[in-house]
Amino acid sequence: MHRRALGLTACAAALLLAGSAAAQVRPGDDFYAYANEAWLKSTPLPAGRASLDTTAMLRDEAAVRIRGLVETAGGRVGDYHAAWLDAAAIEARGLAPIRAELSAIAAIRDRKALAAHLGRSMRLDDGGNSRGESPLRLWVHQGFHDGERYMPHLMQGGLGLPRGDYADAAKVAAYRAQVAAVLTLTGLDDAEARAARVTALETVLAAGHAPDGHNDDVFRTDNSWGRADFATKAPGLDWGAYFDAAGLRGRDAFVVWQPTAATGLGAAVESQPLEAWRDYLVFHRLKQSAGVLPKAMHDALGLAGEDRGKAAVTATTAALGDDIGRLYVAKYFPPSSKAAAQAMVENLRTAFKARLERADWMEPGTRAAALAKLAALDIGVGYPDRWIDYSGLEVRRDDAFGNLRRAEAHAYRREVAKLSQPVDPGQWDGLPPQWPGAIIRFSPNAIQFSAGILQPPYFDPGGDAATNYGSAGAGMAHEISHSFDELGNLYDAKGRLGKWWTEQDAARFHAAAAPLAAQYAGYCPKPGLCVKPAQVLGEGIGDLAGLRVAYDAYVLSLGGKPDVVKDGLTGDQRFFRSFARRWRRVQTDAALQRQIAGDIHAPGQYRAAMVRNHEAWVRAFDVQPSDRLSVEEKVGLW
Repeated sequence: MHRRALGLTACAAALLLAGSAAAQVRPGDDFYAYANEAWLKSTPLPAGRASLDTTAMLRDEAAVRIRGLVETAGGRVGDYHAAWLDAAAIEARGLAPIRAELSAIAAIRDRKALAAHLGRSMRLDDGGNSRGESPLRLWVHQGFHDGERYMPHLMQGGLGLPRGDYADAAKVAAYRAQVAAVLTLTGLDDAEARAARVTALETVLAAGHAPDGHNDDVFRTDNSWGRADFATKAPGLDWGAYFDAAGLRGRDAFVVWQPTAATGLGAAVESQPLEAWRDYLVFHRLKQSAGVLPKAMHDALGLAGEDRGKAAVTATTAALGDDIGRLYVAKYFPPSSKAAAQAMVENLRTAFKARLERADWMEPGTRAAALAKLAALDIGVGYPDRWIDYSGLEVRRDDAFGNLRRAEAHAYRREVAKLSQPVDPGQWDGLPPQWPGAIIRFSPNAIQFSAGILQPPYFDPGGDAATNYGSAGAGMAHEISHSFDELGNLYDAKGRLGKWWTEQDAARFHAAAAPLAAQYAGYCPKPGLCVKPAQVLGEGIGDLAGLRVAYDAYVLSLGGKPDVVKDGLTGDQRFFRSFARRWRRVQTDAALQRQIAGDIHAPGQYRAAMVRNHEAWVRAFDVQPSDRLSVEEKVGLW
């Protein structure tokens, strides 16, 4: 409709590109090359990099921006960064700042005191499969079955090696040598024997750890324990002393993410010698504090050659991420940018609602549940409405070690305090606004898109609507679609665990996706190297939804008016070209092979080829049945 209103046929528009590099490739044969040929030819792969794509380039730029902001900041950010960067002061203090903590560990004389120390030193987790410095880590998050309150989740941690490496003699020997070197620096005698005790203890702990794939099955992690359950399900540890010291006194309901890790910890506390635990705690306390300890400790932990400037920025971000986020958005993402992104989000929501209303693979009850979930979905853009308040955090320009400890304690207290508050879907957790990225949280029912990702070339608040919707819009809609696919089916509108599809819905969904799987089966970037349909289909369905919903939202944004022609391209042509450009990447053959082997995303050229499933693309570029990207069977999803 818009094309005809402009009085320009698809063929005529394409001819306007004659003479450009992109016109050498027919859009209907290889749309990825058509859209990206000039970029692919002119973009070298940087030395030492296996791949480079648009997101990586944006992250490289963000890293430079963030470093510049931190290095020139005053106040808390400037003081924290300056203290971390002051290697001379850190060297001069030696291990003096941590001696009191090491003495407290040395004073552990019974298993109740050990339990209390383990509780006091518990670290935070972000809900991932972390190998943190405490045997259990605390993640404060919405419960699986209550959308109104936060729950303490206990996550496995405390290993210096990946779980499976404790069966590898060579890796264990190298790790034991590292532990010995670190303990030697503290002045402890017989470091080799102590290191042997530490690795033996960690081997026992590792035996109780769930494998990495455990976290992929939320029904395995849905383990509700009351306070009394710990004594019977994980005996050996004084859990009362542990939880009281961890600031969890009075908490009676927990989610134990990996029950075998809790059980294993209890058994290890009961069976392993106290001296082994003391040595273990000393090593991990030093490891956790390496950034603010002398260079010799760095070297012993294998951190020699680390860029201290970069490490200082990383540490400051970990401690004061929202303070840096405020600086970032003030310079690179003003309120007008947020307003433009929010307008895009609402068009995407409206377009997705229309798609859900006519999705013929859903039964009426399922559709009603999906629409309720979409209406409740909290979509944050740019930065949170409520920033973290660091006013209670003391930061001194001459105390790097103290700053680290006070920042850790401040973050821990903030998370524990949430246990007395209602769930806030609009809270940003784990995604600094300044870092390019997006995160979907099935519980609570929320998605966030950072200011860092809402930058050119993905999103230009004052730029071309067709280009913005084809790139950032398609990416946003892709993420939104996951709330309604097989993963999203596991959580309802309030983020509670429980499937809301029927078996018939699932069967129709899979049948509708079959033509897309068939397309992937035909994609082979090199002889004998072919895409695995089952591996990439879930993300491919997200790409399809992103493309279709973003196009509908783009049309909505025009308000019934035709788009203009720019650079010889109609609005529809710019939209689809932008979609294809979003996936451009240069990489080594080895990187391509790794991607095909294990990545759930197809290579960029095949993600760009998703356009073949949109009739507006066929019309916009006058794609013929004889073209390589033509399709015979329509993919019905979305």
